[in-house]
Amino acid sequence: MFKLELDSFLISKPENIRYLSGFTSGDDARLFITAQKQYIISDSRYREQIARQCPEWELAEEKNFDGSQFKVLAAGSKNMAFESQFISHAVFSWLQDNLKLELIPLIDTLENIRIIKDETELDLIRQAAAIGDEVFKEIVGQIKAGVREREIAHQIDYLMRQKGCDKEAFATIVVAGNNAALPHGSPGDKIITSGEMITMDYGGIYQGYLADMTRTIAVGEMSTAFYDNYRAVLAAQQVGVAMVKAGVICKDIDLGVRNCLESYGLGQYFLHSTGHGVGLEIHEMPAVSTSSDIVLQPGMVITIEPGIYIKGWGGIRIEDTVIVKENGCEIVTQADKNLIQINGGMK
Repeated sequence: MFKLELDSFLISKPENIRYLSGFTSGDDARLFITAQKQYIISDSRYREQIARQCPEWELAEEKNFDGSQFKVLAAGSKNMAFESQFISHAVFSWLQDNLKLELIPLIDTLENIRIIKDETELDLIRQAAAIGDEVFKEIVGQIKAGVREREIAHQIDYLMRQKGCDKEAFATIVVAGNNAALPHGSPGDKIITSGEMITMDYGGIYQGYLADMTRTIAVGEMSTAFYDNYRAVLAAQQVGVAMVKAGVICKDIDLGVRNCLESYGLGQYFLHSTGHGVGLEIHEMPAVSTSSDIVLQPGMVITIEPGIYIKGWGGIRIEDTVIVKENGCEIVTQADKNLIQINGGMK
């Protein structure tokens, strides 16, 4: 089992539950796998859903993981692996006190399997990205001076769901003017004024899988510094995307992007890593950072998202989701990255 000598494996992380079983309500379930059988531990509310989504899995009904069924399931195991990062202290203590077996903590075992996506997964990510592209085309026609950040964010969220996404992949970021200096700022009541940048970072979940995209646009005429800085960030993003292919080490991409921004005198304003993996989660392996020694392989999906953030001025970030190929990458977020300067209105 997973190339480890295990009698059984308890799985608690919702994304891993979905990945293995197809069950979409993993917050209220656990999986228990032995060499002979595979169980979903949940309660009677999900009996019909499990029968529909997971016909190959046997339901062990148990409320609030009280252990009544689990003791029976685990009785034949001499050892049991568990996801040590996704189990509460209370559950771990119960396992120690009630099961006569060896507990084996595992970290990122299933995440290392999920890191390479198959074609079905990639198609779902492509669809999530395509919806994000459609949303971008619409939203840029609905923005003008006088609207609030939160109005734009709410409209993005509405459009993503209206076009087929299950929900937002994360809290949509819309920050304008000085607020754009906050890499993960929250949209608020700030009113957009002419001469300001707007950074929009958003993504939708489509049948469990997601894409991630950021674009920075301008409202009205901007300063020379803004145009220069935008060209620099776009150049760095293009450097990063061009480096993506099988066999490349993630930290080398991060270094290439940083070196590009350094050449424009902007390196000190790049405050985060170059990118991250995406799939069932918004942040998963591999990280594209200074410390990541992971070698890219075909089927991995990552973001490339350099940005600069200058207190009292604002910020610029440009992000794409890309699929690693043998000799390059497929950019699945296709929204225009050339600077869009708008004077349209929220319609």
